[in-house]
Amino acid sequence: MTSSAGTSSILSTDSLEAVRRHLDSVGFISVLHWHLGGASHPTPLAFSDFDTFHGYLCERARPGDAIDVWPFPTDYDHRLAQGKVPDADGNIHAGGAY
Repeated sequence: MTSSAGTSSILSTDSLEAVRRHLDSVGFISVLHWHLGGASHPTPLAFSDFDTFHGYLCERARPGDAIDVWPFPTDYDHRLAQGKVPDADGNIHAGGAY
């Protein structure tokens, strides 16, 4: 796996804090989880709690998967966070269809 300067980690402090702030103030996010080794369609999700969202990333997302986060109801013009899941060494997979 390789890192890409233009690809950010969904687990970065900035990304996670943007999501936490929104959940604390508004209460809901919508998420698209793009699976690196999966089918062409992302998994749509919604969360109302930061710990549940963060737990999902740690337990269900795999290195190279891409995550997009929006306020809910979804406002595609105001994405809260986006990035890929890094591997155990912090590297971000630069390939994939997204």
